Amino acid sequence: MQDWILKRLSEFVGRGDRKKLGPHTENRLVAQSMGSHSSYRVARKATCLGKGLVVTEAGVIPDYPGIRRVYHLTNAITKYYYSPFYLETQVPGYHTRVAWLGGREVAFTRDGRYCAFSSDRASEFIPRAFFKEHPDLIVCLAIAGDGTPYAAPSFNGNKVDIVAWGTEVLQCGVREPLATRERYELFDKFEIKNVPHIGPLDAGDISKVIDWIRLLDESGAKGTILKPSEPHHRPLKYGLPSVQFNELLTLLELGRDGDDLCRGRLFQACCGANELELDVGSWDWETVGRSLLAGLARGVDQVAKGNTLVTEHSVWLSNKESAECLLVQLDERATGTSIEPVSLVSEGEGWRLRFRRQFVETTAAMQRRMSGISYRD
Repeated sequence: MQDWILKRLSEFVGRGDRKKLGPHTENRLVAQSMGSHSSYRVARKATCLGKGLVVTEAGVIPDYPGIRRVYHLTNAITKYYYSPFYLETQVPGYHTRVAWLGGREVAFTRDGRYCAFSSDRASEFIPRAFFKEHPDLIVCLAIAGDGTPYAAPSFNGNKVDIVAWGTEVLQCGVREPLATRERYELFDKFEIKNVPHIGPLDAGDISKVIDWIRLLDESGAKGTILKPSEPHHRPLKYGLPSVQFNELLTLLELGRDGDDLCRGRLFQACCGANELELDVGSWDWETVGRSLLAGLARGVDQVAKGNTLVTEHSVWLSNKESAECLLVQLDERATGTSIEPVSLVSEGEGWRLRFRRQFVETTAAMQRRMSGISYRD
């Protein structure tokens, strides 16, 4: 391990954990590069280093704060929150961290890999003035829309090209994120899109919490995130019943044994419905059944016809190098899938990249089950 890597990690973990940085730490680090940038990411969680943490010569980019799920919101509030908290809408999309490195925006995925797409488009959502004033801060974004390269258009929740919300602010070399109120104020100042939220609240505001959650559920939101006012307290997430019923299976899950996944989502939905006093008789059972079976039935139909399960994507980037780099990155992280470039053409002041993602392993697994071979129950 190079001296500067150990130095950066020692500065990050603090005095108490420095003795834990031994030879095993090097086995968890993976070297990576994008253009002129190089770094190391933590590929496997270590005792004091979270998966997705990135080590650069400029400093350590912390991993995403862990968010645990709760199945009963109001009980969780009284159990965990003795100080004021905020409730945020859980927005759709994939998550990325954007840092200012080498005079430009550089984005990293949740698992610490470089993201050429987010790096290319980040300036649309984070003004350069932000990094000019705060070069040591890292902005966490949730990015959604038809124009993202990571999710099929029918599953990412938006019909626009892309939209991004600021979800967190991290500090280079510091484990805890910026305090929630400070983050809201900072985003408002630089016109970075804040996630919809209410607060501060406390355990005495339960009726207000329930009313807001009901409105969220009616709007079709995915869930809510409980954010503490103190950065060292743990955030929590709570799924809303309606969206759990409507998104039981997606194409990405067809090749997996979905029993536990579906059971977990159904249990979350039933807990939420009970807490919000949604009578069982009022549920739209046709929608529940359709969400559970329609995606799977379409997949089976495609495989029965001899087709490979596939999603098609169209993304816009400001320069050709970013598009070419994105294809390489997608191919490198394509577990069980293959990436097939379709076209890369000039469009406006940038480039339009079209590609297909083929679910090779999922298709093969379904073909085996449909071939007539026997399985032991």
